This record gives sequence, structure tokens and C-alpha cells, in this order.
Amino acid sequence: MTSPQHTEARRGDARRDARANRRRRGVALIIAVVAITILTVVATEFAYNTRVDLQLAANQRDEVQAMYMARSGVALSRLLLRFQKQVDQTPIPNIGDLARQLTGGAAGGQQPASTLNIQLWKLARVDCHMLKGLVPAGGADGEEEAAPAPTLHEDDAVEPELSLGTSAKRSFGSFSGCFLSTISDEEEKLNLNRLNAGSGDALPTVMRLVDLLEDKRFEFLFSREDANRVRANPRDVVIAIKDWIDEDKMKSGLDLTNAVGPFANGFSDEGSDYSRYEPRYEPKNARFDSMDELYRIHGVNDRFMAAFRDRLTVYPDVNSKPNVNTDDPMMMYMAILSAADPARPDPRLKDPVFVQELITRIRSARAFSFFGTSVADFVSAIETAGIAVNPALKANVAGNRLLGDKSTTFTIKSVGEAGSVQKTITAVVRLDDGLGKLLYWREE
Repeated sequence: MTSPQHTEARRGDARRDARANRRRRGVALIIAVVAITILTVVATEFAYNTRVDLQLAANQRDEVQAMYMARSGVALSRLLLRFQKQVDQTPIPNIGDLARQLTGGAAGGQQPASTLNIQLWKLARVDCHMLKGLVPAGGADGEEEAAPAPTLHEDDAVEPELSLGTSAKRSFGSFSGCFLSTISDEEEKLNLNRLNAGSGDALPTVMRLVDLLEDKRFEFLFSREDANRVRANPRDVVIAIKDWIDEDKMKSGLDLTNAVGPFANGFSDEGSDYSRYEPRYEPKNARFDSMDELYRIHGVNDRFMAAFRDRLTVYPDVNSKPNVNTDDPMMMYMAILSAADPARPDPRLKDPVFVQELITRIRSARAFSFFGTSVADFVSAIETAGIAVNPALKANVAGNRLLGDKSTTFTIKSVGEAGSVQKTITAVVRLDDGLGKLLYWREE
């Protein structure tokens, strides 16, 4: 038999073993919870980093695709402008001369053959859908696929062109995204580089620039100081632009009544206006390279650029003529002032109501917005309104140096989109025998 003392000792040992087991189970539970927590944090961090890396890779892919989509828009626009130049050079024979030659009539005064005046760049919408229409579709991986042969019936005539249906076609690819390209005419604007042209060529541009800046609607732009505590009137800005691009270092004077030239050489330093800026700098004394350079001109600020950036340009050739085919009412008004006879000013051109009616009449004469207006038609519309036309313009409409109806310098703004990424390319192109000479390029 077991004694009571022995039994009590065994019970005490059992209780101690149970307490020890409970302590061991508690430590194991704590270790398991900590391990699970660490593994959860590591797995969550790994999953997060994986998603971030995947999204970064996707964004980089979309950025590359969006950039090349935008480049495709620029390239397609340049191709369209090449076609535009060919259209501009297509002659239209004079019907009267042809009729006299056929009938054997007496030859009258030989009239110069006109050219087509269709603005293709306004007609066509340059986007990815236009490109997909030009490039044949194919496999998703860009593989070459043979087009199915056309089905012929017994009564069908076999033509040589049908053999082209069995030729291999290369796929455009399965790129996601799109682009939209817009084209604008730079020669519808006032060319600031013409301020430094010869005296006879500079006067019309100077007068139109003064008319534009001194318009009553823009008085508020010159009514207060800018951030540099500079306050300039419109004519000060015109002089500052001239001094920025001329070759001398003397400040110019402005005299619009001088028929020889609107600018006269002064005696003061043209850089004195820039001595108050921090840091100080000197005028460039060379032609503008871009529109952003205007911000450095004395008197030009953000308000000035917001009002006039779309009406001024620096990219066309210095001998280019302002194009009368503009949709901007203010620039059309400038063209009307250029066509009017300065020796016989018409007071009605100061009347906003009359000017608006005249602009509406000229727009109606176009019939369609994508068909341009010739200089002769523009002059005729002004004469119909009873306004005296500049004799130099009327005497030789085709060879005048005041106005034109065709342009060679255009701005292309192409926006490419892929996924959630957009890229914008702004390019300025001057037409030549190829796809155009690039004058400006900016990627955003």
C-alpha cells in the first residue's frame, strides 16, 4: 500500500509538471505569433514592392509608347504638310487665256496663273485613326500575314490589280494608345523678326504691332507694374523688341510718321532697362530663337504673353508676308489695316461695329473655312465695303509685300496617350523639298 505522504508527493509533482507544460505552451504560442507576424510583414512588403515595381514598369512602358505616339503625330503632320506644299504649287490656268487660244482671238494682257488655295491641314484630322487607315492591320505580334485571295466568279474579268491581293502585308502592331495632332499657321501672326528688316519692310509690321498693343481692350495690361516693378507702355515694348534683335547697342527711337523707316538711332544704352533686373543681363542683339525668349524683353510679363502669345511669332522667314487666312478676328483686323490705304485713312475702321460686320462679310466670302481666301478676293471684299485700298497692294496683288495667302511655316502640337500617361511634342516646321525643316522642338 502507498502511504499518504507518498501520494501527496506524487500529486505535487504532477502539479509542477502541469505548470511547466503550461509555461512551455505559452512560450511556443508567443514564438508562433511573432513568427507569423514577421512572415506577414515580409510577405506584405514583398507584395507591395512587387506591385510598385510592376506599376513603375507599366508607367515606363506607357511613357515610351506615349512619346512615340506623339512622334507619330508629328511625322504624320509633316507628311500632310508636304502634300499641302504640293497643292499650293499646283497651277490653275487662266480660263480666259485658254478660251482666246482655242478660238484664235486676239491675245489680251497675259494674266498670271493662280494656284490652288485649299488648306489640307485644316481639312484632315491627324490622329491614330488616320494612321490605322494608312497602315494595314495584321497579327498581334507584327508577323507577316498573307491576305486571302479574292474570290472570282466565272463571269468576273481578271484585272492585273487582283494579283496584289496575295502579297504579304506587314502588321502595324498591337500598341495600345492614341495620338492627336493639331496644326496651326505661324504666318497668320505678326513676325517680330521683321522689326529688324529693311526700313520699307519693317514699317507695316511696326504699325500693326503698335495697333495691336494699343488696342483699348488691352489697356489693363500696361496699367500697373509687374513683379520686377517695371511699367512700360506699348511703344516701349516695341522699341525693346527692336533693340533686342538689332546689332547695335544704342537704344532706338520710334517715329511712325517717317516714311523712310520707323526706327531712328538714339544715343542712350539699350541695356539700361535691364540694369534693374536681378541678375542683370544685356540684350541679345540677334534674332529670336523661340517665343519663350520674349519673357526676357523689357515690359513683357505673364499677362502680356497670355494676351499676345497666339498672335505673335518669331519662326517664319523675315521676308514672309502675313497670311490673310486667319480665324482670329484681331489678326484679321490687322490684315484689314494693312490692306487699307494709309494716305486715306477711313474713320470707320475705328468703329468696332463696322469692323465686325466687315470681318463677317470676309468670312462669308470664303464659303467654307477650309478653303482659303486669295489676296485678290480679300482686297475685293474690302473695296466692296468702300474702303480705299493701298495702291501698292492693288497694283500688284500677286507680287505685293504686304499680305499673302499661302504659308510655309507651321506649328505642330502632338499629344500621345498610352494608359494614364500623356506626352506632348511641340514642333515648328518650315516647308522645304522634304518633310520640312525643324525650327523648334519641345517635349513635355
